[in-house]
Amino acid sequence: MCSSDLLNGTGRVGEAARVRVLDTIEQLGYQPHQGARSLRSRRTMRLAYLMPPIQLEPTNLIMMQFMQALLTAAARQHYGVLVVPEAADPSGDIRRLVADRSVDAFVLSGLQPADPRAALLQRLDMPFVCFGRTDLDGPLAWVDIDDAAAEADAVAHVIGRGYRRPGYVGYEPRTYWDAEREAGFLTGLAAVGPGSPPGDGAGVLRLADDATARASITSFLVSARPDAVLTGSDKIAAIVYGVAAELGLRIGRDLAVVGFDGSVGAALLSPPLTSVVMPVEDVASRIVERLRGLIEHGWDDAPGEILPTWLREGLSTTGQPA
Repeated sequence: MCSSDLLNGTGRVGEAARVRVLDTIEQLGYQPHQGARSLRSRRTMRLAYLMPPIQLEPTNLIMMQFMQALLTAAARQHYGVLVVPEAADPSGDIRRLVADRSVDAFVLSGLQPADPRAALLQRLDMPFVCFGRTDLDGPLAWVDIDDAAAEADAVAHVIGRGYRRPGYVGYEPRTYWDAEREAGFLTGLAAVGPGSPPGDGAGVLRLADDATARASITSFLVSARPDAVLTGSDKIAAIVYGVAAELGLRIGRDLAVVGFDGSVGAALLSPPLTSVVMPVEDVASRIVERLRGLIEHGWDDAPGEILPTWLREGLSTTGQPA
């Protein structure tokens, strides 16, 4: 009988003897040696997080929050996390980590259609879970949010506050979440009913990049004259704040603004930003729990999970005066 069998409640040992040993362990403050456990199980108790370059930008607050949440969730399950900044072609790093048995599983985010990282991990039969979705066949575990529904709810919120010409500002839809958030805005307008607001509201602005965002948003606010702007991210919302100040527009009165992410930056804006909150702590916890199941029991047929968002109200949508 080895100590791990006793601690895990396996093997043949009487319950009374086991209780006495566990009481002694508690009194002595004994902690199992993870290195010894790993030698026996051939597990490293480490997860690899492949971090796309855009997530390393200091303005990408929400994904930095996700990384922190992932580290915390993993630690609760006695796993460490190896953060791997992605190269232009991450396949070399993936193959090396798998061949060296450096990690037990992978976490992916920033998913693309037919994501090559996910496809390679499938071929290598390596456990992984995605924050987001991709259209690959075969075993695929993921956790995500409903971007379209969240944006539609945000539209209902500003209409309920009395704004009648909402517009949308987001990035050109190079990713599925950009496309879904824009679609959710249009769906939200259609759900309001005819005439309130009319048509597509003040319209949609698609940003090509951050370098030209301020000029594009200035032109949109001046020409389309929205009384509310829903955005595809808190980062875009912060730019709208700056442009509104230059144009003499009062946030929350002349112009409502809604972000998307619920990042820590939303509360730092003045007035505090109303934003769709991505539940990154819950996402990270579910990812680690799912990974643990895959590591211990292999691939399963469980579906992906959609976790709910919510709208955190700030003072940027206080309502139009009667």
